[in-house]
Amino acid sequence: MKKVLLISPDIVAKKMAGPGIRYFNFAKELSTTLEVTLFIPNKETDMDFSKFNFKVIKADKTKLKSVAKDVHSIVMQGIALRLYPFLKRINKPIVVDIYDPITLENLELRKNLSLSNRIEYHETDLDLILEQLGKGDFFLCASEKQKDYWMGMLAALNRVNPATYIADVNMKKLIGVVPFGLNNEAPVKTKNVLKGVWENITKEDKVIIWGGGIWNWFDPLTLIEAMYIISTKRSDIKLFFMGIGHPTVKMDISTAQECIDLSKKYDLFDKNIFFNDWVPYEERQNYLMEADLGISTYFNNLETRYSFRTRILDYLWCDLPMVLTKGDFMAEMVERENIGSCHEERDAAGLAEAIVKLLDDKELYKECEENIESLKEAYKWKNAVKDLRAFCENPYISQDKKLKVKIFYKDGIAKKVKYYYVRVKNKLKKILKR
Repeated sequence: MKKVLLISPDIVAKKMAGPGIRYFNFAKELSTTLEVTLFIPNKETDMDFSKFNFKVIKADKTKLKSVAKDVHSIVMQGIALRLYPFLKRINKPIVVDIYDPITLENLELRKNLSLSNRIEYHETDLDLILEQLGKGDFFLCASEKQKDYWMGMLAALNRVNPATYIADVNMKKLIGVVPFGLNNEAPVKTKNVLKGVWENITKEDKVIIWGGGIWNWFDPLTLIEAMYIISTKRSDIKLFFMGIGHPTVKMDISTAQECIDLSKKYDLFDKNIFFNDWVPYEERQNYLMEADLGISTYFNNLETRYSFRTRILDYLWCDLPMVLTKGDFMAEMVERENIGSCHEERDAAGLAEAIVKLLDDKELYKECEENIESLKEAYKWKNAVKDLRAFCENPYISQDKKLKVKIFYKDGIAKKVKYYYVRVKNKLKKILKR
């Protein structure tokens, strides 16, 4: 069996966000045909790994370095090359997971900073991405739409060249599509959590659920406005946010606070709209299976165009028809496969109408449920990891790297120093302002 090392960019525990969930499931699926070691950045975890067929390294860099020398391939994402620079010197096939276009995401995330600060951050983010694109032998993206975006960046660095083209004219030996997935097993409800349990949510109510956190690049305020419109006519439609902030990383959650403030202004807080801290990964199905509708609202911008909203896969897993904002891959899927409804950005009235129609039209709702069932198979983790498994079972150094084709990126300590300098400097500025 080939050996593969997975380096998770985020903690793996009972409460975890998308990156940790992704690498935990990578480990589960790949371990059926490969010898897998999963490195997690947390020293302690409340998750029991004894029932899984893979090894775990908990935040031990020395052990990570030792294992990295003994595997046939390494899978990483994010700042792994900066945190563990010895990976650059180990001549092993490297898979770079770029399912999250962080430079686009951070254009939205840092909107409240000064332009000069935003440019500084952006330059270091971009340099981080270029380093990964220069060092990788194989790349993972989340959709065909994303693939076109990343192919453009790879071409600019000369990773699309005669050597990689001859290896595969469709570039499938350079980049593959590995979306976020959903559980192979059907969800099993273990306890009641919302209807008749949560104060002011009755068994007869219709529950709309927001999966995951309320990040600043989303548009939940339009959803709050829509709920106010609905509340003037209906008292049986409730909105439940499964999580406010990130379970492990300190992030700017000012948008979440704005949501809470607006729901209080409309006198909907804890009456029609409810905010939860964070739902443990293994309990999320209890909330989703009691909900009637999944929802995600955002702005129709560049980040949206190339995003892959991971928690929407949980809606599919639990057969939840959904309402999404137009503009991204998932919204296109919803409209194409008829598994819900889509609305224009910032249109609270249109959103309110879409919610009520989907909840009240029993024939349409049933049709959406049936279409979801036929769509789920392709997104199960066992199928989602197909391109990654194929590489790890037969890993290779990219042809252009073997031939030392010129790559238009120069590595250097100055780039790493600048990355951390910008972040430390801005943190100090925030502290001094307090």
